[in-house]
Amino acid sequence: MNRREFVKQVGLGLAAGWAVGRLAWPFTARAADPEVRLALLADAHLKDGNDRRPEALALARAVAEIGKLSPPPELVLFAGDLAHRGRPDALDLGREILADLPAPVWAVCGEGDHGPRGNSAWVRRWGSPWFSRPWRGFHLLGLDTCLAPAAGGPVFEIGPVQRRWLARELSTLSPDTPLVILSHAPLARLFQPWQQWTGDAPELAQLLEQFSQVLYLHGHAHSSGAGNFGTNPMDYSPTTYRSLPTENPEPKTQNHLSLPATAWPRPLAVQGTPATPRPGVGPGGCGWVLATLRPTASHFQPYLWQA
Repeated sequence: MNRREFVKQVGLGLAAGWAVGRLAWPFTARAADPEVRLALLADAHLKDGNDRRPEALALARAVAEIGKLSPPPELVLFAGDLAHRGRPDALDLGREILADLPAPVWAVCGEGDHGPRGNSAWVRRWGSPWFSRPWRGFHLLGLDTCLAPAAGGPVFEIGPVQRRWLARELSTLSPDTPLVILSHAPLARLFQPWQQWTGDAPELAQLLEQFSQVLYLHGHAHSSGAGNFGTNPMDYSPTTYRSLPTENPEPKTQNHLSLPATAWPRPLAVQGTPATPRPGVGPGGCGWVLATLRPTASHFQPYLWQA
């Protein structure tokens, strides 16, 4: 039995005994097709090419669970940190495990996917670190969030080059086009000590303010949750956590969905855990999310297990 078959069989064994946690949030979308099914993954944090490490087995479990869905998803989105420290053998193992998914995989880069030479190893395996592609009535955008030094500690940013590219892409779209934006870091300013902070989020929001429906999907937080906020911090509550408004109200805000990690729940608290929950910290557990986008109301169901 080769390595890929071994990892696949272990993943299927783990999936057979899954414990599923489900939450649903409505998100209206003007899709041309009646239903679009997306599987959403993030934060595998593979340390190296060892397929028997817990992180590799956890990713294989998620892949096996997605493979058992009927009907299968039409597309899989991966929100970065496939690797933990950018090792090429970890990226190779990740591609090998993800190859067993029943649908194409579109992925963005996380800071863990950067090695000593930046994102060159990622680009050789996945191509450009950002993308713009139509998909059955939606338009999917993948953005590359990179860490940059800042007062109070490093923060993520999109950067001027990528923002200019994004402005050109958006100029070709109708304001009624429903957008799905995939990134590793949350494209908002949430909690800087945990690096859940994108410094140029206000500039990004200005580019998107003409669009009536914008759904952001991000990793990095290692927890699943939703919130409706602009560029200002906001605490999650039991009600807002499950609420994803159907359209962007005035003043303009965007709908954000944080994806669970397959590796471990919750982020590393760089400066200690705050006394109260902060944005980006949802329920514990590892797993993935099934997104079903419909013209009238769409749903997001996390499939979670305890790490």
